[in-house]
Amino acid sequence: MTTKIDSLSQALHLLQVVADNPCTGLSELSRLSGLNKSRAYRMLCTLAEHHFVIQNDDSSYQLGHQLLTLGHIAKSQSNWLNIAESIIEPLVTEFNENLQIRIRENLEIVQVWRRVSSQPLQVRSEAGNRRPLGAGAAGKILLAFASASTQDKFFSNLSAEQTLLLQDKIQQIQHQGFYVSNGDLTEGVCAVAIPLYDAQKQCIACLSLSAPISRMPQERIQLILNRLVAARDTLFIRLGGIPI
Repeated sequence: MTTKIDSLSQALHLLQVVADNPCTGLSELSRLSGLNKSRAYRMLCTLAEHHFVIQNDDSSYQLGHQLLTLGHIAKSQSNWLNIAESIIEPLVTEFNENLQIRIRENLEIVQVWRRVSSQPLQVRSEAGNRRPLGAGAAGKILLAFASASTQDKFFSNLSAEQTLLLQDKIQQIQHQGFYVSNGDLTEGVCAVAIPLYDAQKQCIACLSLSAPISRMPQERIQLILNRLVAARDTLFIRLGGIPI
């Protein structure tokens, strides 16, 4: 017996489509979601009634304010994230580069916190964006420190050659405890990423800083890495971890 409610699953999928395609009309949302136009319209009306979406004057749709409320509530319930934010904020001022925290959800990673550089040349990053596990610096960190069963599931989707190449990199990340990427995901972008740990020394997230390669000489990368690690160690202790 299945516990899945198909209509709810479809509505949540439609909500994600709206999130990924803001200010989009009914016909296109219907096409992107795979729902027929009539069903998509009824679901959008229901979502709008509960303020999860808003219909604009031009009849396009975007996310509603109820999601902001739920987001704030979810954040307040994520105690470790609130603590991490207070520890990491000074790094935003010090470096004025993009800082992100990402977590793993199954075989994807999702951005749950970010601060954006105020410099004219900056790396674009959408709040709440999702990527495949293993993609970019954060994706490799979260793969490297995932459980063996998660890694097995991930590698089962790759060819033998892809698996061999990525496993070598994953082992290197596990050994050194960080990863520095240069154009892995986006050309011209450098990212420094480290795992964040809970009190049991289990990886709960990835903290990363990204910037144009032109602003990332080796000395600055090392300084950034040192600061990220110091912040991570402070978080570990604040969460109840005992330093070795």
